[in-house]
Amino acid sequence: MAVFKVAVTDSVFPNLDTERAILAREGAELAASQCRSVADAVALVQGAHAVLNGYFKPVGPEVMDAMPDCRIIVRYGIGLDSVDIPAATARGIAVANVPDYCIAEVSDHAVAMTLSLLRKLPLSDRRLRAGDWDLKPIAPLKRLSTLTAGIVGMGRIGRMIAAKLEPFGFRIVFHDPFFTGEPPVPAARAVGLGELFAESDAVILQTPLTADTKHMLDDAAFAAMGRQPVIVNCARGELIDTAALVRAVETGRISGAGLDVIENAPPLAVDHPLMRCDNVILAPHSAWMSTTALTDLQRLAAEEVARALRGERPKVLANPEVWARVRWKQHE
Repeated sequence: MAVFKVAVTDSVFPNLDTERAILAREGAELAASQCRSVADAVALVQGAHAVLNGYFKPVGPEVMDAMPDCRIIVRYGIGLDSVDIPAATARGIAVANVPDYCIAEVSDHAVAMTLSLLRKLPLSDRRLRAGDWDLKPIAPLKRLSTLTAGIVGMGRIGRMIAAKLEPFGFRIVFHDPFFTGEPPVPAARAVGLGELFAESDAVILQTPLTADTKHMLDDAAFAAMGRQPVIVNCARGELIDTAALVRAVETGRISGAGLDVIENAPPLAVDHPLMRCDNVILAPHSAWMSTTALTDLQRLAAEEVARALRGERPKVLANPEVWARVRWKQHE
């Protein structure tokens, strides 16, 4: 008989064999579902000692109160906006994530989108497929080494984006109020958000979603952009006010956009204005994906759960203050 129950609220993986193998060594069994509602999650987590969470949200008070013996909630990924961290902390539940499984992939994706937009490859491809070989519609094209890339958020991914853009000759500016230490590349310069908007030919968002960053790109932000930049977002869709983005594209305030994530999507209506824009690249939140990243994510998330079940401190805690008063020690 299993000692522990680990609930998986949802996943995008072909199977959960990796998690089962790792957690079986701790005497745990998985209960997996694809939760679509809080009621689904409440039913699933009854009696759970740990939770693995993908994109389902919210994992909040109602869900947490249904699992009084829960030790830890681990998010499959970097962002933690699906989990109510204050509610978990109040209940003595540790919250962890996997912050480093796809740094290479997301930075590659963001750089690929940036270069494609600046070289106007999507527009070139669509016009050629329609039989138009004229170069005038894609003019002007600017030399990359004359351009400035502005990166919002200088965490692991932001730093790698800077390192990958530097060899092309980009001038790098960045904004991150929490950044400390040396610049990610020698020539990079920290600036205020307004200065970044004014100076950048590419604005790359790689910042967490918080109350302060939601809709950080709105009508006012687009109006402050002085060089008709391209916009690249491989972080969270809600960082951009989509209606404002459409207006900025349609009026030429910006030159294009690369969106791996879109506010309130999926779904995205087939007649949505973004679908009609020749200078917009859309991807189905695939920036993180590779066979290696997929394997690493499952393994690293399961290992964090295993540590908690053994009573060991997880490697990456979003609420480290909870560790001194973890609730499960009271039940031992």
